[in-house]
Formats: sequence, C-alpha cells, structure tokens
Amino acid sequence: MNGFIMHVGHRNVIDIDFTMKRRRAFEEIVSGLPEGAEREYFANDKELHAAFPQGSFNCWGVPPKAKPSFVETAVGDVVLFAPTIGIHGGCIQYIGVIKAICELDCWAAFSGLLWPQTPHERLFPLLFFFDTEAGEIPWYDFLDDLGIKHRWNPRGWYKRIPSTRFQLFKGVNGYVNQLRKDWGFKLVPQSSAAASPSFC
Repeated sequence: MNGFIMHVGHRNVIDIDFTMKRRRAFEEIVSGLPEGAEREYFANDKELHAAFPQGSFNCWGVPPKAKPSFVETAVGDVVLFAPTIGIHGGCIQYIGVIKAICELDCWAAFSGLLWPQTPHERLFPLLFFFDTEAGEIPWYDFLDDLGIKHRWNPRGWYKRIPSTRFQLFKGVNGYVNQLRKDWGFKLVPQSSAAASPSFC
C-alpha cells in the first residue's frame, strides 16, 4: 500500500463538490456519454461495478502531466486530499482508499459530466474511484506527523509520498487508522450530498 498527496488548490476546490462530497451513479454517467469506450467502461467494467455494488462512487481525476504518478497508483493505495495548504486554514480534509482505476483517458466523462464547472483548459482525464472519508487534520500537524519540513509546498501535485515517511505509524494503513482515531475521519454517508465538513 502506498500513500499519495493530492493538493487540490483554490482554483479547483469546486470540483470536490461534484465527485467527493457527492456520489455519482453509473447510470447517470452512462446516460450522459456518447457511444464509445468510455461509455462501455462505466456501463460494464466488471472490476468497477464489483468495487461499487451499490451503483454509485466517489472519484477524482488528475491531469496528463500527473501520468507518472498515476501509473504508480494501485487499488488499495491511499490518497490524502488537501483542498488548501499553509497556515491560513490549510488541512488534509479527505481520504480515499482506491477501489478501482480507469485505464482509459476519460475525456468525454470529464467534459460537462463529472466536473461541469471546471474550465475546459484544465483537463483531468485520469480517473480513480473510492469511497470518500472526511475529517480534518491541520496542514502543519500532517507535515509534523510525516517528518516533512513546514516550507514544503506540493504545488497542486498528485504525487506518491515515500513509504519511509509512514514508518512511525508502521505503514500507510497505520497512519490512516491514526487519522480516523485522532482526527475523526469517517466515511461520508452515501445518501448525503453534503455530509462533509466545510473547507479548511
């Protein structure tokens, strides 16, 4: 199991509303897609549907420049989402334990379906799927936990955190369990579209 950091940034926090605070149904996405590989994937991919038998999912997408980190990502890995960083309310606010990864570049699903308010010059076609967990650990507490200097700025990256950073917690899973215990991270109810805390 690996851990990844996703610094969302102020420009993209609106995207959280559509696919992390809100679950998206397979039938909703399929009905909005044209005929083709993406539609076939959301309609019939066995691994994706087995991961979400209830028929809905949370997801996130990263840009083509993040492909090197994306190809390192595997089912079971953990993504730590920071809407914002720094001293003025920055925090890790969401966790996603990855349950499925799309091998397609989903240009059609991105455009107008998953993140309809994102300007189209910013494209995020590399998708992974999970059940959102919400809580809140302040940014500098997170850095202290992992022994990272306070001046570190992930600059909107999606990037793997070296496994050595989690040794104190006996691995990524141990750290996630610590976040659940100490900082209140828990699954966002599937029936609610706004069940997570306010942005940091």
